[in-house]
Amino acid sequence: MADDFSDSITTTGTLSVGGSTNGNIDSYSDNDWFKISLKAGTTYLFSLAGDGGSGALSNLNNVGISVYNAQGASVQYLQTYTTTSGAVAQFAAQVSGTYFVGVRSYSNTGGYTLTAATPAADDYSATTQTTGRLDNGVAVSGVFERTDDVDWFKFHADAGQVVGFSGTGVLGAAVDYYSSPTVYNANGGYVGLLGQAPFIATTSGDYYLALSANGRVGAYTRTMQLISDDYSSDSSRSGQLSAGGQVSGSTDYYGDVDRFQISLEAGSIYSFTLKPQDASNAGASLDVYLPSGTSDYYNVNSSTASDGSITLLYQASTAGVYGIVVAGNKVQAYTLSASAGEPDDYGNTQATATELQLGVPVSARSQSTSDIDMFKVDLKAGVTYSFNVKPDAANLGYTIRSILQDSSGQTVATNVYSIERYSYTPTKDGSFYLAQSSYYVSNGTLGFTLTASQAVDDFTANTSKPGRLSVGGSTKGVIESAGDRDWFAVSLDAGGYYWFRVDGSAEGGGTMSSYSPVTLKLLDGSGNVLVSTPSYNYYGNGTGTFVPFTATTKGTYYVEVGTTSGGTPSSGSYTVRAQLGKPDDYGNDKEHAAALAPDTIVKGEMELNTDKDVFKLDVVAGVTYAVEMMPLSPNADGLSIDVSGPAGLNVRYVSSGDSKVIRLFEATDSGSYYATVAASSNYKWTGGYTLVAKSMGKDDFSADSKTSAVVTPDAPLRGVIGVADDHDWIKVHLDAGRTYVFDLQGNKSGGGTLDTGTQYGYTAGMTLLSSDRGTLAYSAIPAAANGVDPRITYVATASGDYYLDVRGTGQASGTGSYTVEMVQTNLDTTGPKLLSSNIAAGATEVGIKPTITLTFDETIMLSGVALTDGYGAVVQGANGPVLASVAGHTLTVDPRTNLMPGMTYTLNLLKGSVTDLAGNAASDAQSFSFTVAKPVSSGTAGNDYLIGSGIGLTLDGGAGVDTVYYAVNRSNFNIVRGSDGGVTVRDVRASGTSGDKLSGIERLVFGDGTAYALDTEGVGGQAYRLYQSAFNRAPDADGLGFWIANLDKGLSLRDAASAFIASAEFTRTYGSGVNDTDFVKLLYQNVLHRAPDAAGNSFWLDNLQKGQSRAEVLVAFSESTENHDAVAKLIGSAIAYTPFGG
Repeated sequence: MADDFSDSITTTGTLSVGGSTNGNIDSYSDNDWFKISLKAGTTYLFSLAGDGGSGALSNLNNVGISVYNAQGASVQYLQTYTTTSGAVAQFAAQVSGTYFVGVRSYSNTGGYTLTAATPAADDYSATTQTTGRLDNGVAVSGVFERTDDVDWFKFHADAGQVVGFSGTGVLGAAVDYYSSPTVYNANGGYVGLLGQAPFIATTSGDYYLALSANGRVGAYTRTMQLISDDYSSDSSRSGQLSAGGQVSGSTDYYGDVDRFQISLEAGSIYSFTLKPQDASNAGASLDVYLPSGTSDYYNVNSSTASDGSITLLYQASTAGVYGIVVAGNKVQAYTLSASAGEPDDYGNTQATATELQLGVPVSARSQSTSDIDMFKVDLKAGVTYSFNVKPDAANLGYTIRSILQDSSGQTVATNVYSIERYSYTPTKDGSFYLAQSSYYVSNGTLGFTLTASQAVDDFTANTSKPGRLSVGGSTKGVIESAGDRDWFAVSLDAGGYYWFRVDGSAEGGGTMSSYSPVTLKLLDGSGNVLVSTPSYNYYGNGTGTFVPFTATTKGTYYVEVGTTSGGTPSSGSYTVRAQLGKPDDYGNDKEHAAALAPDTIVKGEMELNTDKDVFKLDVVAGVTYAVEMMPLSPNADGLSIDVSGPAGLNVRYVSSGDSKVIRLFEATDSGSYYATVAASSNYKWTGGYTLVAKSMGKDDFSADSKTSAVVTPDAPLRGVIGVADDHDWIKVHLDAGRTYVFDLQGNKSGGGTLDTGTQYGYTAGMTLLSSDRGTLAYSAIPAAANGVDPRITYVATASGDYYLDVRGTGQASGTGSYTVEMVQTNLDTTGPKLLSSNIAAGATEVGIKPTITLTFDETIMLSGVALTDGYGAVVQGANGPVLASVAGHTLTVDPRTNLMPGMTYTLNLLKGSVTDLAGNAASDAQSFSFTVAKPVSSGTAGNDYLIGSGIGLTLDGGAGVDTVYYAVNRSNFNIVRGSDGGVTVRDVRASGTSGDKLSGIERLVFGDGTAYALDTEGVGGQAYRLYQSAFNRAPDADGLGFWIANLDKGLSLRDAASAFIASAEFTRTYGSGVNDTDFVKLLYQNVLHRAPDAAGNSFWLDNLQKGQSRAEVLVAFSESTENHDAVAKLIGSAIAYTPFGG
């Protein structure tokens, strides 16, 4: 169905104030606009309804009404009040003129009628001068003339009176926060929101009820009713309830609260039951208030039965008059009953605790939420005890909380998560107390059995039966249950530095989980703790964590392995170890910090997974420093670096794309700053690292309006992104109505070294900012034909100063120099001029795969280019036509195929195909020809091209690097190497032919851009083997072509190997900073794919120590007979590669 009205300023729909118009929502995405003339300062109502026809728009709950200005921009957000039958929105015009009203439905289609009107006069004011009045039982009518209308009504209430309000019409009975009736006092002062509750007057006098339209328009009624309440919520008219008795009452309005007073005896247990008339309960609740008048909320837990009755059990803490409070949100009757008091089975304090004998179970009951059953038990230091709290069979699934306290009331153990059994090993003899309780007691008591007994234990935590441990040795033990502690005696010498560790399942020392809350301590002969592992956390830093200690005196010490009581399951076997420690290489605080000179690499080690090395760095104010830390072992998540200095120092994190950790900061003051390398016991990490603090220099341009950088159309600006998060602000002056183009030129177009490509998903770029820092435009990379640099095109809306915010990628490698060029299009009237071409017009002896580079005098854009051969045919590469790309002032043309030797080609740039950023075309068409190096019929002593057919030619290249060209695709040929080393290339489409016989030929190239090196014993094979050796992978075609081209030009294998070793991929493959031993081991592994033999390993290590370079050793491995024979199977008869540089 065709749309009746468009959603733009070209719509044919019109609407007048006081009139209406019809339309149709044709689809869920349809938006109909209507042109209308509005006056400034006037408020308008736009209402929508179904048009009354058979296809009328129904259910208008999902309709939206919007207003747009004469230019089609949204003026403001309009709240559209909707119902199933209609919708309305209100709008106040700020200026006179043309507007557009938009109608949209999000879920229905159909016909509608749209009406525009001005609101009628207000019937009631929203002040104390209102004419509206409410009296008991009398309905009053009103109208919301506007969506933001508020009507006030005066009413009178005496202190204590409960006043309710009901209504009909557009407000009805629905209440939300915004439309909730509000009460004001006689002076117009705010009293409160009512919601669904009535108003309870605190003083006698006149009040005002305010009704809010909240988007609604239409008529309503409001009626006031005085409500009678049977009981008050306080003690003024409270009811009376007796233990063992029952009372009746009713909740008389929404939110009614009735209080009943009852006398309770200290320590007795009572049951209270509330039975409302409505079995659905309807928001009824029951609560207990203390004699002091405060709620005892935390000691009350009720349950609700299927008939809606609520029951709670409660233990009175003191004798006195309590308050039982009934609350509800529905008008209904209820009955409230109270049981006679029941005595507590066991006391709830240490003074009233019952003696508990070891090994003798006792039965008890938790009679209420606040009930505590306390038992006293005598325990011995160093002995592990077990406590078992088992619910009765009828109460399985409910939990009993058990807490073990010392005589001072401090908790020393508990069954965390309410597990049935837990353990504890006291540090001293004495009386302890077991306190049992349950929050889940509501409508019945919970029975349980409590038993305390001495636990089975392999070692005590005292000197009576400890284990034995020797330095350099280990001992196995078992934590039988949570709370167990085992001691091991160990003899230490004065001045000795020792490490102690407990190993569990993660370290192969037993079954103890590394997530167990295990701790390791060293104690003196008197049981005093000298050192300990850090406090347990989620990661379980007990197992596998070293505890270092320097003994000051010779003697017997004790190593303690223990776990906390309760909590995470922590039983299992373990191994405890003692050894001589390795001294720390650097101090762990500022007083013992090692000096770190700028730009000097230091090596350090985290000897322990709790180690910390601190370095002092002397800095110069205003200079930015990059503190870089590189772990020398894998999985270094637990290693961190931090920098501290003057208060408020801004230290930033920078991503490096590898395991290196970088912290950046600009020194605010000259002086000493500190870098701290720390291991985390959470990750159990130890190992070496390197650290360097690089001086990055001072920032060239600030990132604020004080910047000294300025760019104009006549003067490009050059700058440097010095650090990863550097931002340079550049001031530009723009004139209103003018169009400007800004280019950020980096390594893609020769404007600098800044990489303007994408790194790890991040791209360098720039943002145009207003003088008040507001963002106006972001840079974007244009299409390849228009450039490769981030670009902003902007039409200034106002004259003044603006700022370009230039940034890198945010990565550590995203730094470098750049150039910003600015073009004001109306001032640029001259097209670009060609300055140079890397291939001159009429050139001969051009390579078969050239890249053509044209340089102009300004930044250009391209609309089309063609390369044709001598027959006028457009050159088609393997992946389509020639690839033309623009980078700043440079146009690059890549044929994407191998050109035919001897053929003349023409590059065609039609007039208007090259323009500058202002759209000015190059003055003349650019067209020139060149000829590819001519082929020979038979080989010479030089580097020759020959033309093959694949159907029976005999071609001998002679000396030099000789190439045979085939004009069609590689897939049309078979390549076979004979036993004599000769090669046959046969066109499979020509049956009955023997193919071309080739000798002295090093390379084959085909018309689809593919190429093969036949010299598997020459440069081609050497390049392949070196690539495979250096990177432990098959070479990629482009890279192999690059190294074949350079080796053909005379580059030595040694120099090529040096370049491979200096590459990032070689570092990733062989590692950073590897020693000679590891280097040779890795060569055997990556090149020969075996472990080194003893003699060979010694031979190469000796050569390296005598001065042979690693590049020479890499070449020797690459060209070894063993590697040659292994790689020959991969190479076959020919090596595929991509020709480089023509």
